[in-house]
This record gives sequence, structure tokens and C-alpha cells, in this order.
Amino acid sequence: MGQGTLTIYSASAGSGKTYKLTSIYLAHLFRSRYSYRKILAVTFTNKATAEMKSRILDHLHKLANGENSDYLSDLVKSTGRTEEWIRNESKEILNSILHDFSRFSVSTIDSFFLKVLRAFAREVGLHSGFSIELDHTAILSTAVDEMIASATADNQLKNWLITYAKSNIEEERAGI
Repeated sequence: MGQGTLTIYSASAGSGKTYKLTSIYLAHLFRSRYSYRKILAVTFTNKATAEMKSRILDHLHKLANGENSDYLSDLVKSTGRTEEWIRNESKEILNSILHDFSRFSVSTIDSFFLKVLRAFAREVGLHSGFSIELDHTAILSTAVDEMIASATADNQLKNWLITYAKSNIEEERAGI
């Protein structure tokens, strides 16, 4: 991954995304000790964010303390360095991250965009103390209402809605 490169990984549940992302993240750390300051790792859920942060720190700790790590052989291959060097460097990287934790950025896409919005709050006309509240039910209800209202002017949408409604009625009758 070069400077200014956006890399997106997409995979299904249980396919090893967190393992792979952690492996890539660690490889970057061992190429440049302070690269965590330049990497933004974004996931969709708080659980995935916590798991990835935890894995990175846990495996750096394991490596630094001579314990077994699932990532050691991959790091030896990707860096071309010895196990001893990786273990010594792990101590330095872990120490750097822990003393500069605010720049260790693994977050959800929601919290990332909130940081961006807060950074530009004044420019977009928001007060600095704004808060965001999402009522998914209200948003979904409004979206459905607007879609149904627009169906009067859009025959294709109207026909799709009628077909969808008939399909649901048939499924109910069939007990599906």
C-alpha cells in the first residue's frame, strides 16, 4: 500500500477479515514504527473495531514478550527480518502506540465521519457542541412514506410496489 492509497477489503462474515486486516496492519507497523499515525482502519461495527484493536495490541505484546503469535511467520516473510528483530521492534512499536494512543486510529465508519463532521462543524454551520441522534424507525418510516408518495408520478415504482404487495399477500396465504 503506497502513500495516499485507499485499500478496501470486502468479505463475508466468518471469512477471516479481522485476521487479514490485523496482519496487514501489523506488517505496516514493522515497515515503519510510526505508521499507525498514518493508517486509518475503518470497520462497520464496534465489535469489529474492538476486536481489531485488541488483536493488534495483544499480538504486539505477545511478540514483545517472546510468546507465540499467529502473525509471527507472516511478519518474518513480509518484512524480510528475523524473528529476533521483530520481537525487539514489537516492544518499541507497542511502547509508541501506548504513549501516543490518540493517533492509533481503528474506528467504526460512523465515528470516523463524526470526527470529520466535528472538524468541519463551523464550516457547515453547526455549533461546536452539536449531537447526532438517529431514530432508525422514524428515518425508515419517512423513507417509506416518501417512496410511496413518489410512486404516483413513477409508474415503474408503482408497478413494483403493487407486485411486492401481491407477493407478500400470497406468501401470507401460503403460510411462508
